[in-house]
Amino acid sequence: MTPLRVLAAGFMWRWFGAKGSAEKLLDAVDSQNEQNRMLAGMSLVRAGDKSFDLIEDQIDTGQATPSAVRLLPDIDPGRARRVLEKVSTSEGELVETATECIDTINRMESVEDD
Repeated sequence: MTPLRVLAAGFMWRWFGAKGSAEKLLDAVDSQNEQNRMLAGMSLVRAGDKSFDLIEDQIDTGQATPSAVRLLPDIDPGRARRVLEKVSTSEGELVETATECIDTINRMESVEDD
């Protein structure tokens, strides 16, 4: 996928909630192309709660990837903590990613407190 297509998918997801576009963004977040990963991640974060809900649904169905889960603290740290704590006490490939994300949230909060 070209970076332009990633940007177009981001626009369609943010403005129209096009589920197919969201799936393209999630694929791009896991791609080998660094530019596509960055653009897809930014688009998902900018879409806010809509993307959070999408990634949370993927976690619940066992389809989430570590790359997508790592976006949760950037979207909503408070809500992410609750979801990630649940994931970190379960089993599976996302446990380590969830633990790392919780550590990131803790560091972000400690900086805010200073």
